[in-house]
Amino acid sequence: MKRANLHLSFLIATTAAVLCATTAQSLTLIRSHNVARIPATHERTGITFAQYNDPYSDFRNARYSNAGLLNERDEMKLGTQLHREVTKKYNLTDVGLDRVERIGQRCARASLRPNMLYRFHVIQSREINGFSLPGGHVYITTALLKLANDNELASVLAHEVGHVVARHSLKTLKQSQDYNDIAKSLGELTGVAGDLARDLGVTLGQIVGAGLLTFHTRDEEREADFLGVRTLPKAGFDPQAMVTMFQKLQRIEEQNSSLLGSLFSDHPDAEERISNTKYEIARMKRR
Repeated sequence: MKRANLHLSFLIATTAAVLCATTAQSLTLIRSHNVARIPATHERTGITFAQYNDPYSDFRNARYSNAGLLNERDEMKLGTQLHREVTKKYNLTDVGLDRVERIGQRCARASLRPNMLYRFHVIQSREINGFSLPGGHVYITTALLKLANDNELASVLAHEVGHVVARHSLKTLKQSQDYNDIAKSLGELTGVAGDLARDLGVTLGQIVGAGLLTFHTRDEEREADFLGVRTLPKAGFDPQAMVTMFQKLQRIEEQNSSLLGSLFSDHPDAEERISNTKYEIARMKRR
């Protein structure tokens, strides 16, 4: 690896990928507005009949794996390195951690990736926020803990676990032109000391600082909502809580949007998420 240029070139390339994803989001929104008029064909499953008004038709029969991405062992290494950088940027606390761990592990076991070793963390912050990283690391702020009851907290955690299940951050990483060099470094990494670990730490520190692996397209957010709401009843939680959580966030956005973390800016609007979630709950009840 050309260590001297790795962190700078990766940051530039990944930022470009995020800008491309933003353009793709606009096309996605145009497509979603036309869904009632254009029959959807799911190429992965051979479904050719029209699926009118189903906001989650693209995700129904998706299969998830690390194929074409970092293997799971290197994903775990990446998660460990990224978490080290998160602890430098944020103030982690044990306040509420037992609650988050208890609810989060229930959601994780009921997810489509139950064998991943998930680690849940609480960040001391007045912002209402949550995010996840590769390797099963999930973060929730103390402000969100105060806002949500247990079922609503489960809806947020199940959503974040959904990002891990769908490997969304790994797919963002794959867009970098330096992906192969980074993957090679992770494959050779045997500890947290030495020049290789230090250079990689600098690169990953810049990634965490820019939040590049926590930015998701709106389609990815819809997919995490879909995976999350379907996980809730399997984990013993009320899926209706996802609706009430969105309603709470909607009211806060109207009253004082500064309390919402910046990561909520890349989510679909609350009305759409409420409508989609209600649709899926009704669909689950019919089956």
